[in-house]
Amino acid sequence: MKIFIAITVARQIEGDMSWVRVDKAHTQASEIDNYLKGYTTKHLESFNTPEFGAVECECVRGAMEVELEGI
Repeated sequence: MKIFIAITVARQIEGDMSWVRVDKAHTQASEIDNYLKGYTTKHLESFNTPEFGAVECECVRGAMEVELEGI
């Protein structure tokens, strides 16, 4: 079964840390497309870390198709 996920990829502005966050998943690509229309593709966001506190990041939102097995 194929599922579609909305993701945010973040890279620390001043440093080497990066994150990939899954924001939403659905079985219909159109649902993820509609979800992403409500957001800008590129933006700045702070990520809270236990070690360094808030880390300012450049972020990009997008969608991925994933093959889901074992249902």
